[in-house]
Amino acid sequence: MKELARSMLENEQEPAVNLLAIDTTSKISAVGLQAGKKRFQSVTKPEKSHSRDILPTIVELAEEADTSLTDLDAIVFGKGPGSFTGMRITVGVVQGLAYGLGIPVIPVSSLACLAQGEYRESGATDTLVVLSARKEEVYFGAYQMQGGCPDLVGEEGVLHASLVPPLEKLEWVGVGDGWGLRKELELAAGRQMKRISMEVSPQPQDLLDIGVVKLASGDIIDAMNALPEYLREKVAKKSQA
Repeated sequence: MKELARSMLENEQEPAVNLLAIDTTSKISAVGLQAGKKRFQSVTKPEKSHSRDILPTIVELAEEADTSLTDLDAIVFGKGPGSFTGMRITVGVVQGLAYGLGIPVIPVSSLACLAQGEYRESGATDTLVVLSARKEEVYFGAYQMQGGCPDLVGEEGVLHASLVPPLEKLEWVGVGDGWGLRKELELAAGRQMKRISMEVSPQPQDLLDIGVVKLASGDIIDAMNALPEYLREKVAKKSQA
């Protein structure tokens, strides 16, 4: 396991909640823990499988925070789209922990998490997040920030890059590794991006930011209802209807 970043942040403006955040939908493992107003986070690149590293990392962060997992209010997790194996690992860990602790979970789209990250980094409020799927297909989602949280415009989906829906006239920022197909995407969207951020991955602090908002609004689900987001499957079902 190669550790890319580990940090502790404290913000007196943060609500005093206890949240665990997990995302293994990309090539990195992102784990964050908010204990009251303090946040502890770890970003690692596993040598083989996320499954070997994720639980030890959670234990280490809890020790650093001097807290117990029994104090958690909820677990927020990246539901995808992304690596099928990574999504299943995340959901398996989340279901097991949350069910055992008797706490709810908060699913967050990996696309929305990247939109939140771009907002944190640059202040961009309108983002078109695009991730490579296969061949010239992409996962996509357009977001506008509302109340400090990304609000989905239309629907997320998976399509050929040339079929991405058009965007309204705003200063959009492109986010994600799918922007290698910039020409096709901008032509389909009918908009040129203000700029492109391709080297991105879901980060613990962005999951926690979204999780805090969703927890406050009651946007939570039962642990056993936690599922990966298979956008390809969703589109296939719609096309058969």
